Amino acid sequence: MVRRVLLARGANLPESSGLGRAHFSIESLLQKALVPNWTKVGTIQHEEPKSSLDRILTRWWKQPRRVSEEIAESPADLLHITDQEQAHLVPKDSKVPVAVTVHDLFHLRPRNVIGGDAIVPVGDHSPGLVRKRDLSKLRSGLNRADLLICISESTRMDVMASFPGKPTALVRHQVDVDYWSPTKNPKPRELLGDLDDESKMLVITVGSDEPRKRLHFAREVLGELPDEVSSDVNVLHIGSEVKVTDDQLVAAFQHAEVLLFPSACEGFGYPPAEAMAAGCPVMASDLTAHNEIIPDRCLLDPMSIADWVDELVRIHSEWRKSGGVPRHPDEELINHVKSLLSPDSHGKSLADAYDLAVRPNQNV
Repeated sequence: MVRRVLLARGANLPESSGLGRAHFSIESLLQKALVPNWTKVGTIQHEEPKSSLDRILTRWWKQPRRVSEEIAESPADLLHITDQEQAHLVPKDSKVPVAVTVHDLFHLRPRNVIGGDAIVPVGDHSPGLVRKRDLSKLRSGLNRADLLICISESTRMDVMASFPGKPTALVRHQVDVDYWSPTKNPKPRELLGDLDDESKMLVITVGSDEPRKRLHFAREVLGELPDEVSSDVNVLHIGSEVKVTDDQLVAAFQHAEVLLFPSACEGFGYPPAEAMAAGCPVMASDLTAHNEIIPDRCLLDPMSIADWVDELVRIHSEWRKSGGVPRHPDEELINHVKSLLSPDSHGKSLADAYDLAVRPNQNV
């Protein structure tokens, strides 16, 4: 028996954004029939509002009313709201079960986390009056939902503590392994243009400068490298210091010798997963969420600058021994991502979650 799901979100976010990418991956799975026994009947979304007043009117009244009206008339068996920032869209009296994907509860449960060498603030600790009301609406929506779909075990633990008794399911994000593949979608290093120096070892970071990303730690590590190594390394801080196109990002993952990812806290963490899919070695903090999807050999003590320096020196030594030629793609990392985060795996997990939402006596 094939069941039908209606997807809902807020603004029509582009695929280049984190939440946009997560939503489009679900759309893609359903369109490609990779969610066993489920099909999509439609998507409810709106264009980005033009003003602050229009944004509030659309977010708090227009879009919730539209979702309630459409699900009442839809033949769908399930309503899936694809991120927790739109949980206020959960109808108060839905005729079908409602699932909400929770990427993280950073803003609903702001906290300070120990990020290796520092206490790192996560979430908005001082929201304004409008945002406070918004967060209240989100909490109420999550309480009304029939199932909360969590993208990592750490997020799931957070959800279970915040909404005790609420059914949950683990559905990790997918990574399009073919898109990042150095064999199926190769991108020349020349695409990086003036950002690169092919005579040097390419090292990258990917992420914003927000405190939880701990790019200050990465910069400290790089600053502690021996001079003979430092002078031989070209570092690209993608997203914080330089902006790149989609093709340039693929090229960076495919040709960098290593991705540095010292982040203290992630709901999921796309960059290391995408880097591994491209066969790029990763150095990441051995912290919750990371160690769910990143192999032990890629995890380092988040507090030890010396350990990170030693590993970078080792990677540089291997690069020099090879004559500075590009590394071979790490097939073990590529296969790791294929087995854990492939579209097929994601689709099966999503189908299990949908089945749980409509048959709540099951367990996922």
